[in-house]
Amino acid sequence: MKEALQAVNLLDFLNSQDGLQTKLMEKAANLSGGQRQRLALARALLHDTPIYIFDEAASNIDAESEEMIMDVIRKLAETKTVLLISHRLSNVTGCDRIYMMADGRVKEQGTHHQLMHLKGRYFALYQEQKELEGYVRTRDTGKEAANAS
Repeated sequence: MKEALQAVNLLDFLNSQDGLQTKLMEKAANLSGGQRQRLALARALLHDTPIYIFDEAASNIDAESEEMIMDVIRKLAETKTVLLISHRLSNVTGCDRIYMMADGRVKEQGTHHQLMHLKGRYFALYQEQKELEGYVRTRDTGKEAANAS
């Protein structure tokens, strides 16, 4: 259990509370959204199954928690079969096989490189997300610079 909690970067937090005796409130209300997601991931790691399915495992959480979760999933994929369902395409770029679905059907499939080369739906959506994330980063950096002055 400690190894799973360490892998998802929760052990230090729990040790700063009551350790493994830390009581969770209903719906883990005393944890942040990212901590709740990482706790769910730790529970999955304890199951030690040959196949893991993650459906939007990093949605609705802060960027730091998202990166921690994706790091664990990438490491897990080195030895296990991982099916990763994500609308955020930056999370799937390193996958062995990507299936782009639209209207309930697989429209494109391949590696990130192959799909980018096709310049189809995946390419367009990836470019759109990349531009949007760049805009948000630029906007947030501008706010930080303004606040620092």
